[in-house]
Amino acid sequence: MQVPRTAKIIFRILSVFLVLMALIVLGAQLMAKKSIANYLDTKLPPHIQLDYKDVDVNVLNGTAILEAIDLKIGVQDSIHQSAVAKIGAIEIIGLGYWHFLFNNKISVKNLNVERPVLIHYSKENNSDSSNTKNNHIALLKMIHIDRINVIDGKVTLLKNKKDSLVMQLDSVNVEIDDVTTNAEIINSKIPVKYGSFEFASTSFYANLGPYEEINVAKIRVEEGNLSITDLQLKSKYNKTKLSWHLPKEHDYIDLKIPELSFKSIAFGYDKDQFWVGTGSGELNEPNLEIYRDKLLPDDTDRKKLYSEAIRKLPIQLDIPEIKINKGFIAYSERVNRETTPGEIIFGEVNAKIFHIQNVPEKKGKTRVEAKALLMNDAPITLNWSFDAKDKSDAFVASGTVKGFDSKHINPFLESNLRVRAKGEIQELYFTISGDAFSSSGDMKMKYEDFKFSILKKDRLRINKLLTVIGSIFVNDGSKTDENGYRYGGIKAERNPTKSFFNYLWINVSDGLTSTIIGNGKNEKRKK
Repeated sequence: MQVPRTAKIIFRILSVFLVLMALIVLGAQLMAKKSIANYLDTKLPPHIQLDYKDVDVNVLNGTAILEAIDLKIGVQDSIHQSAVAKIGAIEIIGLGYWHFLFNNKISVKNLNVERPVLIHYSKENNSDSSNTKNNHIALLKMIHIDRINVIDGKVTLLKNKKDSLVMQLDSVNVEIDDVTTNAEIINSKIPVKYGSFEFASTSFYANLGPYEEINVAKIRVEEGNLSITDLQLKSKYNKTKLSWHLPKEHDYIDLKIPELSFKSIAFGYDKDQFWVGTGSGELNEPNLEIYRDKLLPDDTDRKKLYSEAIRKLPIQLDIPEIKINKGFIAYSERVNRETTPGEIIFGEVNAKIFHIQNVPEKKGKTRVEAKALLMNDAPITLNWSFDAKDKSDAFVASGTVKGFDSKHINPFLESNLRVRAKGEIQELYFTISGDAFSSSGDMKMKYEDFKFSILKKDRLRINKLLTVIGSIFVNDGSKTDENGYRYGGIKAERNPTKSFFNYLWINVSDGLTSTIIGNGKNEKRKK
């Protein structure tokens, strides 16, 4: 059967057309590959050095792959490098040629960054900040990427001079949707706008200075919610070795938090100030041990109260609520070489902290509502409030203790104060109001057969003479009002070199002294 002449002509035209299209595609791919290579070789700033193994381009499906990348970023006008990165591959999928040619826009469906290993060198000072502040990036086209994936990355932050480790993240996986930038956005503090953001890392380490470090087993950000697993903030040395390294008093810390979470994490810039806002947060079963060697020289640096510390944060912070569930706190001091440090324990710590914020236009006091078991035995409560924006650092605190047998705290009293107590505090209530300089308040107690014995220097034997003298002034709880209470006043001055909890303690201590040694009468009722 003979093929019609017309069909032969059509077949030849189609063949020529297909060959021509193949040549065009091949030429386009060669041109695209050459253009990308030329751009990477000649158009990057001089402080950016990029080496790679190969570029693979497919113009039919809009795909480009850059393989085996070695990137070095230096500091402009300096020979020092600020970052280096090795990347397994960068894959661009779904490059929109129509937008690129006719809409002055670079549009990409997926940008995959595989196995990046980034090492960044932190600056020892800000001497280069004036140079980097005016680095304006002239972006000619708008860029939109539907999704950026960072797969199995690693980030390391080192100090410039000593290459000592500052921070490290392992097994980093990031997914960012709807990423957009343009000539205006790219020169902002945050150079892109984006939609949803997901982040995961299997481990995190940070060096917090000469004495502490932090380790985290897992971090995850998903749908705006942050979860952290097995956080440990602890001293780099044990208690004995830490004292060898310290020129003055400094707490040994061992904090473990199995689970920590925050809802609705958000951040950004308001003018030039960075801000962080969250929904509610939760800490499950935190365990904190604090130890202080009091044989070292005093730390005479001024300590900020919590209100001032929040007010003077370098960022704007807004956390509406944090819950602490089933926590544990142990505090001990070494005051002499002969005896084991005494310990105060707070078990079953449950607390709510409201309105941790320093936003100028936002009202609301920070409030703490906490309850625990003192020495794992007696129920105690603490309610405490302050306004971080009040420069007087005014605060109000109140608390209760019930059913406390004093023998449970004797190991601490004997070691630290050379005192041994006997008797039961059935009920104790106190209220304190104060500021950064002084405070006042009142206390009432119901207690029974309360006695103190003063110990000798070896803390093993009773100093009978001082104990007898002391018993003259101490009321054992027998002289009370008709409801069984004794009353006392509180007056205290803050030592600015001590913490807020030292300030709280000297208020309670003054109230105890006034209640037990004073006349025990309710002066407010008399007035």
